[in-house]
Amino acid sequence: MEKWIYSFNKNINELKNPAELLGNKGVGLNLMTDLGLPVPQGFTILTTLNHYFQKNKSFPIEFKNELAENISKLEKMSNCKFGSSINPLLVSVRSGSQKSMPGMLDTILNIGFNKKVLKFYEKQNKGLFAWDTWRRFLHMFSHVVYKIEHFYFDEILDSYLLGAGLQFEKDLEVNDIEEICNQYLILIEERIGRPFPEDVNEQLVLSINAVMESWFNERAIDYRRINEIPDDFGTAVNIQRMVFGNLDDESATGVVFSRNPQDGKKRLKGEYIIRSQGEDIVSGFKTPWAISNVDKSESPSTILSLEEKFPDCYKALEKFSKKLENYFSCIQDIEFTIESKKLWILQSRKAESNIEASLVIYCDMVKEKLITKKEAILSLDIEKIEKLLSPIIDPKNKNEILTKGLPASLGVVSGVVVFDFESLTKFKNKKQKTILVLKETNANDIKAMHASSGILTTQGGMTSHAAVVSRGLGKTCVTGARDIKIDIDNKRFHCGGKFITEEEIITINGENGEVYIGETPTIIPNLPVSLSEIINWCKEINKNEINNVLSFLKETKKIINQ
Repeated sequence: MEKWIYSFNKNINELKNPAELLGNKGVGLNLMTDLGLPVPQGFTILTTLNHYFQKNKSFPIEFKNELAENISKLEKMSNCKFGSSINPLLVSVRSGSQKSMPGMLDTILNIGFNKKVLKFYEKQNKGLFAWDTWRRFLHMFSHVVYKIEHFYFDEILDSYLLGAGLQFEKDLEVNDIEEICNQYLILIEERIGRPFPEDVNEQLVLSINAVMESWFNERAIDYRRINEIPDDFGTAVNIQRMVFGNLDDESATGVVFSRNPQDGKKRLKGEYIIRSQGEDIVSGFKTPWAISNVDKSESPSTILSLEEKFPDCYKALEKFSKKLENYFSCIQDIEFTIESKKLWILQSRKAESNIEASLVIYCDMVKEKLITKKEAILSLDIEKIEKLLSPIIDPKNKNEILTKGLPASLGVVSGVVVFDFESLTKFKNKKQKTILVLKETNANDIKAMHASSGILTTQGGMTSHAAVVSRGLGKTCVTGARDIKIDIDNKRFHCGGKFITEEEIITINGENGEVYIGETPTIIPNLPVSLSEIINWCKEINKNEINNVLSFLKETKKIINQ
């Protein structure tokens, strides 16, 4: 009988092509468990089930029995019970293709939550946590499973905040969230024609079904087309015990890079949010705090760095990131949760970094003997190096600085302001460069981000969706330009007493986060020291003369591959 599920604590060396079956996320979770990292227990549903589901639009009978068996094993490992009103087990359902597709596929957290679980946590004097988690679950589950747009939930929340005279979600008290949840439940029943499902097994099956179907949502298809990822890969699904970054004031979620993805320096770089769950840190809606004391000085919003608030967790992150780098031989992008001061590692994958940072990292990793010179050369992204050799803003430039955000992805680009894909296409057809200006980006914006020349957001940090995807696409990006107020109805934005309308030209500088009015003069930069060092390595392999740097690098890679 075919097996559809693979537990995190199994040895993946027995598999011929682990990433093909488990997806990159599943492989990472298994390897991190094997390395002794604090990974919440769980199991991976293989991509073969996704292939079966695509053909049959249903699950095989034996899969449901195998699922029940693995939930039972998870209950024993975690000492919790799925569907119980006493010490309940809650789980997450996450996608995981063999090629990373950040934010393109769906995730559902807090599965297993219902009114019985809500009452249990209330009796434990965790009312705020309980209602906050119930609110999050109602919204996320109903959006992914029932396709109810975020707008309807946001409208309820924003209207309540306005009516109560409150400014932020964090200002909500238990009775406020209870009223919001009641309105959510009414909305959901109106949209689906029946009450929200209380049965946890129904919740789980519906979640697995929805996450698998997300493989063929429009944004995922666009992303695969852009990045040349085959449609027949399919996605694995990871079921994992929930740990709660929103449990109390000693809990948090965050993202940390093992090295700085902006300049390549060998130190932790990242952001975290107290009393939050995973979607908060990537959405850009909430202002994160810096991970390290070094970065705290550059982040005006940070009151306490994670290094200050959770020193033991910070030391553990340093230790684990080094361990992961040594194993995978590349910079790591690590998602984590802190639950009442206890650190949990949820995911680690190869990080997207700016090309200049990548070159620094390759040089350092060769010196550290983590990779060879040939491996470093083969890892070069020639298209991104070409951008690195593009012009930079002339230091003598006299254009007015409109505002300053965070330098999320390198480069300098001048272009007409656009606010949506339709306008962007119009100007692109005229062969004009464009700057896509949004409050924040999400997975549905991938097509517009790819078509734009640069991205500017008013919210979000260095680990937001806009920042991570822009680095992957090699697009110049500035995030968190909070002085900018977008007036989408009139297709303009306001900043510093000025209105900038669509079609006006601005310049964004991914080196320092500055935004200029008009097109700025530029100059050709000198070769970075790290690139000069790598070219010297190439000379050891390729004895031809250098007529063109890019051609020489391409030629050297071919020689190594022969």
